[in-house]
Amino acid sequence: MVSWRRRAVRIHPPRWWERFWEWVRGRDQLVVHPPESLPLLLITYPRGSHEVARELESVYRNVLPHLPASLMERYREVLRALPAVMVLTLRRRNLCGCLGHCHPRGAESSLARRLASELGGRERVAEVDLAYEAIQEWRPKPLAALAAQQADPTVARLHFRAALLAVLLHELEHVAFPERGEGIVRQASDELYSEVMAELVRRGGGHGFRMSDVEELPSRE
Repeated sequence: MVSWRRRAVRIHPPRWWERFWEWVRGRDQLVVHPPESLPLLLITYPRGSHEVARELESVYRNVLPHLPASLMERYREVLRALPAVMVLTLRRRNLCGCLGHCHPRGAESSLARRLASELGGRERVAEVDLAYEAIQEWRPKPLAALAAQQADPTVARLHFRAALLAVLLHELEHVAFPERGEGIVRQASDELYSEVMAELVRRGGGHGFRMSDVEELPSRE
């Protein structure tokens, strides 16, 4: 099992051959115009991963704003404290095994720096990355038990959507409040994942279930 401890501010680049393959294939961008009060997202993703980018867009636009108030309460202050523009870099995997990173000031990609320059320095452009294959493949014990009880192919997608949202909000909280300890942020995003998964299953017509014993996530910074 890979630890989920937050380690310094080091950003782990993809392996050289992954960078080379991405350079050969290229990357695309998707601008996500947010609901009111949420930052605008510029999603950059490997060419051929358009469906993943669209899934993330749907989670951001259609799931996050409509969560029950009890789930949104903690994250209201996080969303209010974010810059108006965010770059979200999708990767298949991170060399370190992390599900995602918050890029500290000074460690942003050339894309984020260029965007900030084009905005004339009027807005800070923050950046996070998500390793979507690692997020998709993560299987906590409650999810495995549920899948064994009901052979529903939608369970995996619901898990992916809930995990995408939880990892994204985890990293956004580190952007908004970099002084907060990993343990505090981790506990909140674990609870959010559990509740969002249950809410998505309920909305999808499935039976409600509790996910109180969530297995540790792979590391993310």
